[in-house]
Amino acid sequence: MRLLNAARHWFWVAPAILGIVFIAGGVYMILQGQNAKDTVRDAIFRENITTSEDARIPNQRGDDADTAEAQADVIEGHVLEITGGKTYAELDREDPNRAVVLNSVSLRTALNMAVMGFKVSDLVTGMGVFMVVIGITHILFLSPAVYWAAEVANDYGTGRNRPTGA
Repeated sequence: MRLLNAARHWFWVAPAILGIVFIAGGVYMILQGQNAKDTVRDAIFRENITTSEDARIPNQRGDDADTAEAQADVIEGHVLEITGGKTYAELDREDPNRAVVLNSVSLRTALNMAVMGFKVSDLVTGMGVFMVVIGITHILFLSPAVYWAAEVANDYGTGRNRPTGA
């Protein structure tokens, strides 16, 4: 019985430790998400990509998901104009535009990978923030609630809060 009372008294530490683990994991995810975003931004920035005049975001240096996506869309539109709406697989093998289409596929794939990299890094950062909030919640709310419940149980076990018979 004493061991149960001692365990009950210290059980509130578990949610506090779990909260600290969540906060540490969340901070790690935030840092890694931001690092990934910086890596993608630096890689696309080194390519010196500027969106074309007819892009959804015209004449902007490519350094985020929106500008990369806008330029990929413009490239696709231009190539479809050149090929009459045909894709690489639909063109004849002898068609001289196949090389242009293949180059455009490579460029669009790289730009769309940058878009995906930006979005995944944002997701990781957001999940990190969520984990920090969950950790804080464990420390501020769950741990004290477990402590209070243990104290009530201990008081009840010692007879201090037992209901009296009428």
